[in-house]
Amino acid sequence: MGESIKPAAFTSQIKYFQHVDWKRVWLRIECVMLFFMVPIALFWFRHLLAFKLMPVLLCAATGCLIYLFSDKTFDRSVLWNMQNMSSRMRQVLLTCLGISICLGIFTYLMYEERFFVFPIDRPNAVLTFVLMYPLLGALPQEIIFKGFFFHRYASIFSGPVSLVVLNGVSFGLFHLWYANVIAPVLSVFAGMILGCRYVKTKSLLITSIEHSVLGICLYMIGLGWFFYSGSIQ
Repeated sequence: MGESIKPAAFTSQIKYFQHVDWKRVWLRIECVMLFFMVPIALFWFRHLLAFKLMPVLLCAATGCLIYLFSDKTFDRSVLWNMQNMSSRMRQVLLTCLGISICLGIFTYLMYEERFFVFPIDRPNAVLTFVLMYPLLGALPQEIIFKGFFFHRYASIFSGPVSLVVLNGVSFGLFHLWYANVIAPVLSVFAGMILGCRYVKTKSLLITSIEHSVLGICLYMIGLGWFFYSGSIQ
């Protein structure tokens, strides 16, 4: 016969499991699955999903939006908060200008053949892209990665720093499927910058505007190829 478990030890184990916050445990598992394991899995199916990103993104954003509106604890004002809009927009534009200059220098030095290739080769597509990207690209991503992620998983992080950092890492992982180094690396930093903006402004609108400006500048400069399904190998 094996040694029997002492009643005191057994009782302490029961008390331990009774005090475990199983909701937080589940949220951690869910967060890891959805925002860290799924993007890695998508990498292996990138050829099947190439050029189908837009409908997938829109469906995911719609699902997140339905969840947010159905949750009574969600503060809907963060979706369109325009408090101190003028001063915050100045900060957004200054940030985007600084980042765009750095990206421009990087592109000219490392990928000179792509420098401003989009507006030069496809001038007729520029206006369409500028009008469509904020609605079909930036906004859906921010609904998922800021509105949904920050509301549902904020409680499982020790503070805003870890929340912003891991949110940025997750954002970068979702860009692995382009199968190049540029897209996920830039996306990690962009995710952190946008995460900081969201924490400071509590505004999905302002964060989406910054995402839009950064994305448009990136495509105009010439790095958009690395975020294009046609580049998937």
